[in-house]
Amino acid sequence: MTETDESGIDLSSRGSFKIADAQTQDTAMLAMVLDLMAQRPAVRTLRAWALEQLAPLAGETAVDVGSGTGEDVVALAELVGPQGHAIGVEPSPGLRAEAHQRAEAAQGVEFVDGDVGALPFAGESVDVIRCERVLQHVADAAGAVREMARVLRPGGRIVLIDTDWATAIVHPADPAVLQKMVDYFLADSANPYSGRRLRGQLAAAGLEITGETAATWIEAQEGARQGFVSMMQLTALKAGVITPTEAETFARDLADAADRGAFHLSLTMYAVSARKPA
Repeated sequence: MTETDESGIDLSSRGSFKIADAQTQDTAMLAMVLDLMAQRPAVRTLRAWALEQLAPLAGETAVDVGSGTGEDVVALAELVGPQGHAIGVEPSPGLRAEAHQRAEAAQGVEFVDGDVGALPFAGESVDVIRCERVLQHVADAAGAVREMARVLRPGGRIVLIDTDWATAIVHPADPAVLQKMVDYFLADSANPYSGRRLRGQLAAAGLEITGETAATWIEAQEGARQGFVSMMQLTALKAGVITPTEAETFARDLADAADRGAFHLSLTMYAVSARKPA
């Protein structure tokens, strides 16, 4: 059984988005994954909603926590204008370098080292914070939300976007094999139920909820051969959770379904906005 997708990428070495792995990540691979995700309708919908909720104003300081390749920091910079400041916080040196390169022509943009558990900002110094698909990788997500609340100015706005991986539906698949894979993935993830917890974490941090929404990610048919499902079965195989035969059958069944236009993968992403009381 091959361990590469149709573009020749070694799926078993795609790397990790976990903060603990930031120094050893495969930057090109992670950037490719982020670019693919950014094209998904659910992601685009939630990003647009987030900007509407945050409503950055000229002259404000806006921060993207876990800024990845930096496109959202550039979008914030355009809204806060030359008198404002848009900052991307990213623990991966490779992704920071990629973001710097992509944002070379942008003004008022900065990328700094740091993670959501220890933001490099003084208390009550930031007007706007967005944090997308980061908390699922953080064991102490509630503490991370408190840290974001700490640096937010009174009247400041925040939006959290994250996935709830327990909502994933994969079809077709042997139920027993799929359950073994899902159980392993959920147990191995730092915070797989992040999406359902966002509202409560913001409220517990003393912030006023101002909005909430959700979008369903529906994977394209090519996702049967390249994407989350491909990584999932290879990771499960490497961990010894499923057998080589089970992994090969799982991959073949999904690929055959995609050839018939019958593959299905969906999961729900949630977004919640809040405001720090003045």
